[in-house]
Amino acid sequence: MKRPGVALFAVLTLAAIGWTARLWADEAPAGTSEMKHDDGTADGRLVIGDAGEGVHFTLAKEGEKIAGIRIHGSRYGTAEAPKEKAVVYFLNSDMSEILSSQLIPYSLFEVGPEKWVDVKFAHPIEMPKDFWVLFDSHSNKARGVYVSFDKSTGGKYSKMGLPWLEFQNVPFGGDWMIELIPAQ
Repeated sequence: MKRPGVALFAVLTLAAIGWTARLWADEAPAGTSEMKHDDGTADGRLVIGDAGEGVHFTLAKEGEKIAGIRIHGSRYGTAEAPKEKAVVYFLNSDMSEILSSQLIPYSLFEVGPEKWVDVKFAHPIEMPKDFWVLFDSHSNKARGVYVSFDKSTGGKYSKMGLPWLEFQNVPFGGDWMIELIPAQ
C-alpha cells in the first residue's frame, strides 16, 4: 500500500531543518541535456586565485538556450560587496573560443556559508551541443568567491583555467557545483 503522506512528511521535515531535496540524476538520460554534474551536496570548497572554475556540458541538441547558471558558493572579504564584477564565459568544446561572456555582480554572493546563487542573464544564450562554462571571480587574498565542489562524479567534467591560459585538471577529484538554468 502506498503512503504518499510519508514522502510529504520527509520533504517538510528536511525543509524545516534547513535541507532541500533536489530530484535530478547525476547523468542525463539519453536525448536530454546535462544541466548539472553534482548530487546537490558539497564535499568542499575552493577558490582559484589566478584561474576560473570550468564545467563541461552536453545538451540534447544544438541551439538550446540557457537563461542563466547556478553556483554553489560564498563570497569572502569585506561585508560590503566590491563594485567589481565577476565574469561567466561560455567556451566552445575544446576551450579555444569564447562564445559569450556575461558580467555578474559580486553582490549576488554573500559572506558566510555556501549556498546556491542563481545568476540569470538579461537574454537567453543559444549554445552549441558541447561547451564549457567558466566562472572567473578575479579572486585574490582580499576578496573572492569560494566555489563548492562535489566528488560524486570523480572530476570528469571540471577544469580550472582561463581562456588565455592553459586549462588544468582540478586537484580534488570532483566537479564544481555550477549548473545550467535552461530557458523556458
